[in-house]
Amino acid sequence: MSTFEDDISRVMAGHDDEAPRPADLLRALEQASPPRRRPGWYIPFMVAAAVAAVVAGSVWAGGLLGGHKPVRASGGAIPVQRLLSCPASYAHQAPWVPAKPTGIDGRSRLVPQITPGSALLCAYRGSNTAKQKAGWALSGRRSLAGGLASLAGQLTWQPHSQPIACTLVGGPQINYLIGLAYPGGARIWVAATDEPNECVATSNGEFTSSGIIGPAVSTAFASGRWPARTPVSCNRSYPDTGRLGQGAAMVPAGSTSVTICAPKARTVATSYQALVSALNRLPTRPSTLGCSGTPGPAGAYELFFSYPEGPPVLVSILVGCHPAIGNGDLQANSASSVMPVIQQLLNRR
Repeated sequence: MSTFEDDISRVMAGHDDEAPRPADLLRALEQASPPRRRPGWYIPFMVAAAVAAVVAGSVWAGGLLGGHKPVRASGGAIPVQRLLSCPASYAHQAPWVPAKPTGIDGRSRLVPQITPGSALLCAYRGSNTAKQKAGWALSGRRSLAGGLASLAGQLTWQPHSQPIACTLVGGPQINYLIGLAYPGGARIWVAATDEPNECVATSNGEFTSSGIIGPAVSTAFASGRWPARTPVSCNRSYPDTGRLGQGAAMVPAGSTSVTICAPKARTVATSYQALVSALNRLPTRPSTLGCSGTPGPAGAYELFFSYPEGPPVLVSILVGCHPAIGNGDLQANSASSVMPVIQQLLNRR
């Protein structure tokens, strides 16, 4: 069997870790090959045939977006999902992608609302204090073996907003490229960065977000699976906040619970829509990410609105500050109409 494995490895050499594994090819070869008593000259041909069979069998045909069902191409041929490969270097300063979305809408969301057929992570290690912020060499790659639905759910709901101002904490920086391939041949690259200040934007080349996904990419790169979301908690830092739609409403539609972080913390999953309505009725304007004045005693509240998938929305309230309320994209001057509703939820038995 070692001879077969050697032949398979030679055939797969150009496909790196995105290609089918030798074990998969061996199974296909054993099912398709003639009896082993035949002369050995046919082996390279059969290995190549097995590669083609497994690659074609590992993907399925389909239209991709807009709710279209998978369809076969004319003549019954199944379009093959194109495998992606990591660029040898990160050519420009982050965020950078090697190509704009292909066969997919990249302007309205970071990634489409559909689970990709494959996900490739490319890592480029450096430092955020380096003089040269471009041209970092490829330091590693990983094809994800699971969690692709979680990946799609997290990335598709990232907010469409500009990057925040950076602090000056120096340290290691890893620029990632997330290569997603879809049935039918559509592809998209997403640039994400993990560094101490968590302020480098995420982008697909057409849609830019300030959403923080670098730590999740690092976890996925180490484990080979995209991590499941961690529930919101008032007792720890929760940096991955901000949601698509928060530039139009203080609390975008579809939330399933609210966690109120205050001197008395509480999570409420029912009968909190009066709070959503009170927040969304406020006159708002684009946020300046700051306020003037001093919050009063126990005047700071954080409201995390959670959703079935994707990041939560964080609404911060600083009573005594002006403006007093903000969600990162919008701000409102006064919290006077909102605080009574919050107190009712905190005191509810």
